[in-house]
Amino acid sequence: MLKNYTPGKLSAFFSQYQSLSFQKGETILRSEDSPQGVYYIKAGFVKLNTISVNGRERTFNIFKRGAYFPMMWAIAEIPNSYFYQAQTAVVIQRAPKKELLIFLKNNPDVLFELTRRILIGLDGLLNNIEYMFCGNSYHRVIGTLLLSAKRFGKVEADGEITIMLPLTHQDIADIAGISRETASLAINKLEKKKIITYKKRLIAIKNIETLEEELGLSKKEIKVPIAS
Repeated sequence: MLKNYTPGKLSAFFSQYQSLSFQKGETILRSEDSPQGVYYIKAGFVKLNTISVNGRERTFNIFKRGAYFPMMWAIAEIPNSYFYQAQTAVVIQRAPKKELLIFLKNNPDVLFELTRRILIGLDGLLNNIEYMFCGNSYHRVIGTLLLSAKRFGKVEADGEITIMLPLTHQDIADIAGISRETASLAINKLEKKKIITYKKRLIAIKNIETLEEELGLSKKEIKVPIAS
């Protein structure tokens, strides 16, 4: 990371623009929409998904506070083809594309940080693809939990890792590419094995190494949490 990068610089830029609030489940941007600007997440979580011809939702990424989108459209001029939906209650600030591009060109440290975030997101996407080829639906759910721990995990004093993002069985199913019923069976199995537990609405992983072994990873590759 460039030494002169300060997170406040980006938030200060977006603070010039009006805040928009969305409730959980509300659509922020549709696949057929032409974006009206670049959206900065001030609070909450936003998921990027697509809907198949049979109506099934598939989640490719979840953005947290400090992320901004859709950058493929903003920088590469690739038309948006995805849905952006509020995973939780969300507060967003929307800046004009032209103004953001000028800001990024004048602040290479912020552009560097954006590149770092994009690469972290790509790593998560590739991991998810790898997990999908690891085996059955049970392994896909484990892969989803490992990825979520990597992105949103908080290490507790007792060594447990709490995923600081409320994930329903449907959310996990949408990430893993399986049905909710199948995801529920896998989650219940992990609970019975005492590998995971619930703390209110958050999933806690009792021991990350045990979860890795359940998937059959040959190496310890989970670093929790990734700074992003």
